[in-house]
Amino acid sequence: MIQEIMDFRELTYITAVADNHSVTEAAKQLYISQPSLSYIISKVEEDLGVKLFDRKTNPITLTYAGERYVKTARQILVLKDNLRRELSDIGHGKKGRINIGIPTERAGYMLPKVIGTFREIYPNIKIYLQESRSEEIINNLMNDKIAFCVLPGGKEHLPAGVNIEYIYTEKLYLVAAKGMIKGDMILKSGTEDSIPTVDLSKLNAFPFIIMKRGQYIRRKVDAIFRRYDFIPKEIMEVSSCLSATQLASAGLGITIVPERAIDPLKNMGFEVFNYSEESDSWDVNIVYKEGVYLDEAERALIRTMREVFAGYHGIKPDMII
Repeated sequence: MIQEIMDFRELTYITAVADNHSVTEAAKQLYISQPSLSYIISKVEEDLGVKLFDRKTNPITLTYAGERYVKTARQILVLKDNLRRELSDIGHGKKGRINIGIPTERAGYMLPKVIGTFREIYPNIKIYLQESRSEEIINNLMNDKIAFCVLPGGKEHLPAGVNIEYIYTEKLYLVAAKGMIKGDMILKSGTEDSIPTVDLSKLNAFPFIIMKRGQYIRRKVDAIFRRYDFIPKEIMEVSSCLSATQLASAGLGITIVPERAIDPLKNMGFEVFNYSEESDSWDVNIVYKEGVYLDEAERALIRTMREVFAGYHGIKPDMII
């Protein structure tokens, strides 16, 4: 007979093994010994009368029963966490933790502007960051490892079952070393109030510095190249928009990056251009799963982000030296 009561610890342990595809790695993550975790899994399987994992495969995989177990376990753990958050709000608690996902460079750009203000209201709330590529952040969100994340792009690029809330709009620009872009490559000259526009079709002789796959900016730049039927002579792949901007400023190629990768480096002596008549941009959004209860502290952090960036006006010509 299937045991009627499953404790939350068992649900957490088995979902961790499923996520890591390894008992050993899950044990490290959970800070318990590998033999103890193996015993707990075997005991649960014995109580349920079914095998949850196929141990003949490497890495181990879920059986059909295991897939059903893990899917329901995730739902139960979300409900438990929702209840904890709601009861904490009812008790006006101002202690706890917030788990958020955010790309590494975006964390360095946005959060210093936000966390100081937030801590004035919630000094005892600990913020835990999971910094990674966009694809991994979304995976962590869908597996309930974070409450919400901060990502660029619209809902069309996200999986079903998520909500988004707008924070601010960020423009994309082409960056090149001073003097690299010649006069005959300019479609529209800049003014005191506007950035010049370059003719992208005349730049295919230059190397282009772009992000590695798995980042939203890479998908965006690939789409720009397709839109203009543009094939660069040479491509250099990097992991960082800041690195791309620095390499471009050194004359090693041209890059397309968001404003947040230009602002911190604006004194390096590069030039910034639009690459189309209509400025290209993306929205930076909060993303969270449908049905997840965001507690008051999490809501306050989101409000703070929105308030801090409400006055964001982007890069101006006189900001670049």
